Amino acid sequence: MHVMDSVFQGDQSEGFPLQQQEVAVAVVMPSSSPAGFYDSRSAPAPPPPAPPLPPPPPPPPGGPGVGLKKKKRVRSFFWKTIPAEQVKGRANVWTQDEVQQSFKIDVQKIEELFCQNERQSDATAKPGRTKSQGLFRETREQVSILDPKRGMNVGIFLKQFKRSNQAIIDDIRHGNSEAFGAEPVRELLKLLPETEEVKRLTAFRGDASQLPLADAFMYLLIQVPSYSVRIESMLLKEEFPGSCDAMKRDIATLRSATKELMSCKELHAVLHLVLQAGNILNAGGYAGNALGFKLSSLLSLADTKANKPGMNLLHFVAQEARKTDEKLMGFPHKLCNVQAASRISLSTLDDELQLLTSRTRSLEENVQRDTELLQQLDGFLQSATSSLCSLRAGRQQLKKEGNDLIDFFCEDVASFQLDDCFSIFHTFCSRFTNAVKENMEREAKEAARRQQTQEVDELKRHSWAGGEQVRLK
Repeated sequence: MHVMDSVFQGDQSEGFPLQQQEVAVAVVMPSSSPAGFYDSRSAPAPPPPAPPLPPPPPPPPGGPGVGLKKKKRVRSFFWKTIPAEQVKGRANVWTQDEVQQSFKIDVQKIEELFCQNERQSDATAKPGRTKSQGLFRETREQVSILDPKRGMNVGIFLKQFKRSNQAIIDDIRHGNSEAFGAEPVRELLKLLPETEEVKRLTAFRGDASQLPLADAFMYLLIQVPSYSVRIESMLLKEEFPGSCDAMKRDIATLRSATKELMSCKELHAVLHLVLQAGNILNAGGYAGNALGFKLSSLLSLADTKANKPGMNLLHFVAQEARKTDEKLMGFPHKLCNVQAASRISLSTLDDELQLLTSRTRSLEENVQRDTELLQQLDGFLQSATSSLCSLRAGRQQLKKEGNDLIDFFCEDVASFQLDDCFSIFHTFCSRFTNAVKENMEREAKEAARRQQTQEVDELKRHSWAGGEQVRLK
């Protein structure tokens, strides 16, 4: 009883209500009473049940989801939010009070459906990660500025370099394109912050170290003067040498092929054989007695079939070339650049040259506003301008030589394209070579057939002579 009084007094002094006091007594007495002296009949009656807890307060006004606090860690919903200035102050679907008050979300239900498995999170966590690190990560997620999907893409881009954000920013500031390469710089151009993102990043006044990796990078990037121009210049510096060299090679190939077609005497002789054959076949008609023919006619030689199976007019021309001079059959080997030239599109070449010139001029104009950037790119711009001048001069020379070639074959400069010229001669060379091969195979078969016929005739003669001798005996 003394123990109960002391407990009662202690509880009363601490301000516990009566129900709590009785519960305290019930807990203490079994442990403090000696074994065998506890009388259950003297125990006080069990306390009445506690009254039900009051219902939770309703969510504060201001729209669905406002003021709700997640009790559990749930999955993120990657959406694109509308800036506040586009919503507030005007009538729209998001400012309808009756809708906001009519529909309330079930917080408990959404947490149950979309909560993350803490065991999986702990299992996939890196070893040595402390609770404070997890809290720090949650804090960083709360101050994200970029759209979640954009932030994820930027983060993936940054992780490939395995370098700090500041090191990457320093390379961009100094134009060190060699540290990236053309493809990563091209990808970075696609990831540059949009206008709304730039506004949010500029308005950020917090601690930049609390930002996620992608947000921190973009925050540092917009601090660099003319950052977009710098990245474009880095891409141009990476792409210019390769594009310039490729166009130089194409122009050189086209000019070499042009010279080969102009100077190949064996080709010219074969064309005259085709002219003679055509005039013979067309004698007496409107197409007879021609002085020349369109180059596209070379592709129709195989369509004129001979009476002999497997032989056409192209085979005949190849045979006549062999009878005239066997060197004529080797003219395709002297047109070694024509095949490569037939794969080059002059229109594509002109477009690439125009685009490279336009990009260089645009960069030259944009850097005039930034003295530091102008000094940084001055050497490259001078070299690029010189290279482009050389390319344009080579293209003009090709155009002159191409027109001369078209005139040489009596084609119309206005309608006949140099690309078509190379394509026709490449196809003609390939078909002529096959015709020569087929002629040789046919002649070999005919020779073998004649040899077999002679052997059979010889065998018959021997058999006849033997039979005559037997009859004479």
